[in-house]
Amino acid sequence: MKQTPATKKEVVAAFRTGEILAAARRLMDQKGVDALTMDEIAQAAGVAKGTLYLYFGSKDELIQALLSQVGEAMALDLEAILAKPAPPPEKLQQVVVMLLNYVDRESTLFPVYLREQVRSKPGRGTVLTTLQELEERIVALITQVFAEGIAQKQFILADPRLLTFLLKGLVRAAGYYQMTQDDKDVIQDALPVVLTLVFSGMVLNPEPIVEEPTL
Repeated sequence: MKQTPATKKEVVAAFRTGEILAAARRLMDQKGVDALTMDEIAQAAGVAKGTLYLYFGSKDELIQALLSQVGEAMALDLEAILAKPAPPPEKLQQVVVMLLNYVDRESTLFPVYLREQVRSKPGRGTVLTTLQELEERIVALITQVFAEGIAQKQFILADPRLLTFLLKGLVRAAGYYQMTQDDKDVIQDALPVVLTLVFSGMVLNPEPIVEEPTL
């Protein structure tokens, strides 16, 4: 099916949105999320405050857009890992490294992500938000890695979705510890520990990692 080309208005809107989000991210990394104001974002992006509100109705909506950017990038990285002709344990190692790399790189947004996870628990029949849809997409992709390993009898026989949530719990724990410590090397130090826990508990007859992975 031939894709309809974007209109000039849509191209300009996408470009302007990207500029605003990039400016917000720069400010966020400098002063944190909570201290950030829409006035500062508008000034940094070179737009009037009224123009900013045309694209984002509130600061919360803008932060949600930043989280969605990260979630979309994570999903694409997971899809790339799944597409590789590699054995499931190797894919799993790449997934662990990738997830911890995002936690390390997105340390400013991580506390906001945790808050969103607590407050956005959809019930049955509710319409999912963009962030919830992205979270479910990421969960489904990691679950597929575990399902492949179980099917090939390389991972323990367990619910692959449960294994996904256990892995995500370890990654979040590392991120939470980083959030409470003044140490830039926390995630790098956590990487071999998380890999050891995952491989010793979820992989059958795990082979030792010849070269220690780094972020």
